[in-house]
Amino acid sequence: MKKLIYLLSALALTQIAQAKTIELPADTVLWRPSDLPGYELTVQQCSSCHSAHYAEYQPPSTGVGYWNTQVLRMKNVFKAPITDEDVPVIVDYLNKTYGANRK
Repeated sequence: MKKLIYLLSALALTQIAQAKTIELPADTVLWRPSDLPGYELTVQQCSSCHSAHYAEYQPPSTGVGYWNTQVLRMKNVFKAPITDEDVPVIVDYLNKTYGANRK
């Protein structure tokens, strides 16, 4: 009986220890291309955590203050690898591409 319990325990642990995989859907919303230097930074720094959906669905009336708050939130709360120097560059791109000051 002990051998059966050990065998069942070993099988259960094997099932738990096996790696799980998930398949994410293809990303269909890309960052809007721009000549602004913040575009490349945004693609590099922001795409590792989320798609451009996040920016696309923000209110179009958002201004610099809103985008600055969002970028700082990603940096400070979610630990995005954004340097202090890159924050205003990314904010400028987001504001001029997705916000009230879009061109």
